[in-house]
Amino acid sequence: MKITEVEIYEVEYKNTPNWHPVLIRIRTDEGISGVGEVGLAYGSGGSAGAGMVKNLAEAFLIGADPMRIEHLWDTMYRKSFWAQGGGPVVFGGMSAIDHALWDIKGKALGVPVYELLGGRCHDKLLAYANGWYHSYNHPSEWAEPIQKIMADGFKAVKFDPFRMTPDGVLTYPKRALDKVMEDLAVARVAAVREVGGPDFIICVEVHGNLGVTSAIRAGQRLEELNPFFYEEPVDALNVDVMAKVAESVNIPLAAGERLYTRYGFRQYIERQALAILQPDLGLAGGIMEVKKIAAHAETYNIHIQPHNCASPVMTAASVQVDACIPNFIIQETFPYRPAEHYEVVLNPLEKQIVDGYLPIPTEPGLGVELNDDFLKNQPCVRVK
Repeated sequence: MKITEVEIYEVEYKNTPNWHPVLIRIRTDEGISGVGEVGLAYGSGGSAGAGMVKNLAEAFLIGADPMRIEHLWDTMYRKSFWAQGGGPVVFGGMSAIDHALWDIKGKALGVPVYELLGGRCHDKLLAYANGWYHSYNHPSEWAEPIQKIMADGFKAVKFDPFRMTPDGVLTYPKRALDKVMEDLAVARVAAVREVGGPDFIICVEVHGNLGVTSAIRAGQRLEELNPFFYEEPVDALNVDVMAKVAESVNIPLAAGERLYTRYGFRQYIERQALAILQPDLGLAGGIMEVKKIAAHAETYNIHIQPHNCASPVMTAASVQVDACIPNFIIQETFPYRPAEHYEVVLNPLEKQIVDGYLPIPTEPGLGVELNDDFLKNQPCVRVK
């Protein structure tokens, strides 16, 4: 089997112009194709990730054997030059290619990807709902959406209580929180706890935006509200700073969406600065790389919660890894996005969540297929 073509889509949505998933499809001479995604649908960098896939495809993929996944990953890592010390663009491109290669291999062998990685450890996967809270300001406004989420069967949510200012501006907080903003953030978490009750899972996100003093002070105030985790309270680039917060706050710390490959996670694992690692399947290096990160973390009894802020393709890739790692703890999902966000595939897993749990697909490969009727009107670059 040989790779004959790589398609790269920079998806453009009508109603959400700032959201641009980068999807790829690798085709082979035997008619089997695989799909993948660069984890740069948000922020700045999607076009760079698409360009990286193009460059990697031209240099290393056309004519290659797609079944030799580890060999191709190592080739891209060592011969692209920039991957040895790279960041989200180069590893985003490599991740998307890795997804598609595993999808091809699973389809060729007639099994889900997780069967090629050791088989299932779980029968279903606990999920939390994210992306639901950006319109709510005063704590009194948070009761209704939480009631709806619970009615939909979810047992867990994530939100950033620091994301909106008291006067309703959606932005990131200053490193040094003033008392008004700190009080408001704590009150928002308290409002969710009051509605959700003692057993409802609350994941607090901070996006790495606080300074050490504010992260510790706010975290200590949140302790009595029993969050499931406290995500990126400070910038994840400095492991010592994260460790300082972990030592001072009695809430499990989580981070990892801006860490890449086993090398980027090594210091966090060995320092035990985090209780929950959040590698992104579309940025950390792909399926096998996250499997390796999870195995290293397992030696320190650290849990894995894949970061997932992308299209349903990324959800499908994440679930394949979740299914086969013993230290999986919970999976991030975005079940309340506009309907068009799920139209990129034919069978989004987000629409199959029941009672707060994701199913584990049994179809060969990743278990998800691109929707060609939707993609035919999307910008596409083809490498042959």
